[in-house]
Amino acid sequence: MTGRCVGAFFLLAFVSYGIGSALAGQFAGAALVVLNSAMVAAIGVLAFRVLRRPRPGAAWAYLVARGAEAFLLTAGIVLLDSVGAGAADFAYQAAMLSLGLGSLPFCLALNRQRWLPRWLAIWGFTGYALLATGAAAELMGAGIGLVLAVPGGLFEIVFGLLLLARGFAPSAAVQPSAPPDGASSAAAVDGDSRVGRAALAAGLGLLLMAVLAGLANFGVVDRLVATDAAETTTQLLSNQRAFALAIVALFAVVCLDVLVAWALRAFFDDTHRTVALLSAWCRTAYAVVFAVAITHLIAAAGLLHDGAAADEISSSVHAQITEFEEIWSLGLILFGVHLLMIGWLAWRSSTVPTWVAVLVAIAGAGYLADSIGAQVSAAYPIQLAAVTFVGEVVLMVWLLVFAARLRNHRRSDVDGARARELRQPA
Repeated sequence: MTGRCVGAFFLLAFVSYGIGSALAGQFAGAALVVLNSAMVAAIGVLAFRVLRRPRPGAAWAYLVARGAEAFLLTAGIVLLDSVGAGAADFAYQAAMLSLGLGSLPFCLALNRQRWLPRWLAIWGFTGYALLATGAAAELMGAGIGLVLAVPGGLFEIVFGLLLLARGFAPSAAVQPSAPPDGASSAAAVDGDSRVGRAALAAGLGLLLMAVLAGLANFGVVDRLVATDAAETTTQLLSNQRAFALAIVALFAVVCLDVLVAWALRAFFDDTHRTVALLSAWCRTAYAVVFAVAITHLIAAAGLLHDGAAADEISSSVHAQITEFEEIWSLGLILFGVHLLMIGWLAWRSSTVPTWVAVLVAIAGAGYLADSIGAQVSAAYPIQLAAVTFVGEVVLMVWLLVFAARLRNHRRSDVDGARARELRQPA
């Protein structure tokens, strides 16, 4: 039944967005696009429910990608009315990039579960890869996105019809295999395996976030944005591709924030379930605020793309970037609270060293002080987070090392159990 609902939403969303985009600028068109976004989010939630146990990584990636797509498509409608077609098109192409990349592991997972015929899974993987390529090309100024979107669009129609007919069901009978030697030993360490996967996911997510945020914010946005509005606009007009890449990278950081939040929740679930859950929702709320802030960068990119003279749009572009900075600063209050809760969980945990917990809590306090200080006074002179962020780096490194050690230890335990079973007489 879940699969049939997903199939219906695939087909209805396709029709809803098609009609809604044709009625762009009218209330009915906007309503249909918002309805499409709701169905897109519902597809992600329902697919997550059925894939969460057998393929948790693909389930989380698809859920977050579909959520990001729904947010961006809705933002595109708002930007079309408030800014113009350039910003709306940027939001749409970013949504298609999110859909394309997030659907790649989804197609692989469906193939491994035998919920799709192999030929259809290959078609879906190829179609979504082409969709992501076309969206990226459109963001860089090459008008090939429509052609490359055709295979993925046709796949979604066929996939929706297939799901509507039979739901998520194996395309061929899957014969249960006999448990391998040492299966009982492997089952005994299943809890450690879950914790290890959560630590690895959180550590890798934090590492990728650090790279993307550093390149996008410090390498592009901070370098191009000046205090003078006219100079800022001139710099951005000369570096529109770099600015577009920075926006995409920052939105990828938003998606990674959500994934890291729930990976940390899984890691600390045995320490204190309620606080771990609150910390995950707190960081998720921060990610939503950050995404709202990034829409102002999308608005600025749209103004630059629409081709008006620099002196005509300089004040508007600078105002959008200022809004981005102010909303992001406000959201960092939630991020600081999240880190404080993670620090408390780490302190309570029997696994995480106390010194790591202290550094994470100090990092949270730094973000909190800076964000509140900036809200209280525009002349707030101190940037504590520029020093206290070290706690985040320490947590990232510790999680990666912990995951590697746990994996090696678990492998040694299973190998030892198999060796003991082989030595036993028949």
